[in-house]
Parts: sequence; C-alpha cells; structure tokens
Amino acid sequence: MTGTFVRACALASALGPDLEAAVERLAGAPVAPARNTKIGGTWPYFAIPVAGKNWRKRAEAIARSVAESLRREAALAPARWAELPCIVGSSSFSVGAWDDGGWAALEPSFEFSRRLARGFGVHGPVTAVSTTCTSGLSALDIALGLVAEGEFRDALVLGAEFSNRLTVAGFAGLELLSATAARPCDRERDGLVLGEALAAVLVSAASAPWRIAALATRMDATSVTGPAPDGSVIANAMRAAMAGAHWESAAVDLIKLQSGGGPLADSAEANAVREVFAPVPRTVSLKGALGHTLGASGPAELALLLASLARGRVPATWGFANADDELGLAPSGGDAQGVRRVLFNLSGFGGSVMSVALEKAL
Repeated sequence: MTGTFVRACALASALGPDLEAAVERLAGAPVAPARNTKIGGTWPYFAIPVAGKNWRKRAEAIARSVAESLRREAALAPARWAELPCIVGSSSFSVGAWDDGGWAALEPSFEFSRRLARGFGVHGPVTAVSTTCTSGLSALDIALGLVAEGEFRDALVLGAEFSNRLTVAGFAGLELLSATAARPCDRERDGLVLGEALAAVLVSAASAPWRIAALATRMDATSVTGPAPDGSVIANAMRAAMAGAHWESAAVDLIKLQSGGGPLADSAEANAVREVFAPVPRTVSLKGALGHTLGASGPAELALLLASLARGRVPATWGFANADDELGLAPSGGDAQGVRRVLFNLSGFGGSVMSVALEKAL
C-alpha cells in the first residue's frame, strides 16, 4: 500500500488539446478516427488536433500546452516545480521525427526525454523508460518509488506517444489493426485503432482526491505479441494489486479494462476478470475514444478517467454496442456515485502486465 496521491493531470489527445476539452467531448457522441495518409496510410488513426508540418516543432507545441495546463492545476511554488524529477514513458520517443528528417532527425531516448522535461520547466533528474504499451505505468511505478522512499515529495510522470509511420506499419504488418473502428468488448470487434497522446501526471505525498493504493507488475511469457488465452497472468496482476491495497474483490467498484478491440486480447482479459470477480463489477474501456496510445496509454487513460469521475460520470465505452456472450463483459457508463475503488489494467507487447489499485481519498 502506498501513501502517494494523484495531485494533478493534464492531457493532449484525439479528444482535444487539453483535458477539459477531452472530458467534455467524451460525454458526447462518439467520434470516428480520421484516416491520415501521412501517419497511417489507409488505416484509421486518432491524432491530436494540433496542426504542424514539422514533427518536432508540433511535438514541442503540444508539450508546452500540456505543461501550462499541469502547472495551473498543480499550483506548486516555482522553486518546487523546477526541482521535480521527470520520468518519461514511451514506446517510440522521437521515432516520428524520422518521417520528416530521416536518420539525422532521430535522437537517443534519454535526450528526447530530457528535452521534453525541460519543455515542462523541470530540472530535476530525468529517466526514460520503455516497456512497450505499459511504458507510462512503468514510469509511474518509478515515480511512486521516489516518493515512497522520501527522495522527493512530488514527481512528474509523462506518457508520450507522437504520430509516426513506423508504429502503424508494424501493427498493420502483424494484422492487429481494424480497418474501421475500435470496438472494445463488442462481438464485432476486429482489431485496434492506434492514436497519439501526451499525458502528464503529478504524483505527490500530499493528500489529494485519489490515492494510488497499489501497483502490481507481472510478466506473461506466452507470446511476444499477446497474452495467455486464459488470462492467468492478468488475473494474477489484478489479485496482486488488490492484495497490495488490502482489498477483497467485492470492494472493487469499477475496472478500467485494457480492452482495445483485439479479438484475442479482449477475450484473455475477459477470462481473467471472470476468474477473479463473481459477480463482475462495472467496467469501462477508453481506447474506443482515445485509440490505443501505446506507451502513453497508462497516464493518458488515468488522466481521462479521473477527470471524468471528478465530474461525477463513468465514461461510456465508445465502440461497444453489442455484447459478446463469450466475453461476459458489458462496459457501462453513467453516474459515478459510489465509485470509490478502481482497478486499472494495462498490458503490452513483450508480456508486460500491470494493474493499479486507485482509491478515492477525499
């Protein structure tokens, strides 16, 4: 169990250039992903609605906007802000710069992360971490350790995934993409839709509305590109997170699913959920609205979910329309009254599986 809280969040995503716009948009009718020939060829893609011909300058502009939003919400004294450590999680870092400038435009992951941190105006230690789609939560895990050990009172976590053709081509080559839309948990689901996001989460020892009660990590060696079909490792991660938080399964009010619309991956997670919970609590997936933002998905989905709950709503799962009886999951949005304990799932290539226990503190 940790004594670390989520002090502030900020987000730029396909739902809008800031978190407030994203929450407002998420409460409305679903938006279909665009087909951006520069980014993804004929594949649908969830892009941040910020224009810019130069990849690097566009990324820097997005970062400045997210940084300004986070600083306003965090309300830290300038000196305390400047000393923040920054942990950056990404699965692609500056790979998108190659699209404009070729090999000469690429830079080491740490240099990209350091420059991103400086763009946020922080000058503490910088760490770059990549564990594929769980990179952002791995960054959060490091930040929790820094705060728990008393090395820092606050820590900045960034989940960064900017558009690039290489990632889209790779997922397309593995036949993991949908040609139309992401349909989490739906019986017509046929693949993922990718997206980009820059998310910032400031964690702190100071009390705030949501506490990170526990974070559990497991490794699934079944396949490089997918979970064990029975969902056993995902189930173990959820149990470990609940044990760390000292929760019984009946205490969980909401599960934020990894589910992005992949037929096999959604099925494995559903098997895990049914194994751990009887009855299954309320569930939600955010990838139908954000896209699968890969290394940024942990902080991005965390920011969006907590901001929605602060408005008193569990978001609807965009793309879910027809329940799959074999899954036994039916995500539902609506009034968030009574949602105090949330289990937050994430998994990625290479077998990384993570589950976070979030508890309402105030």
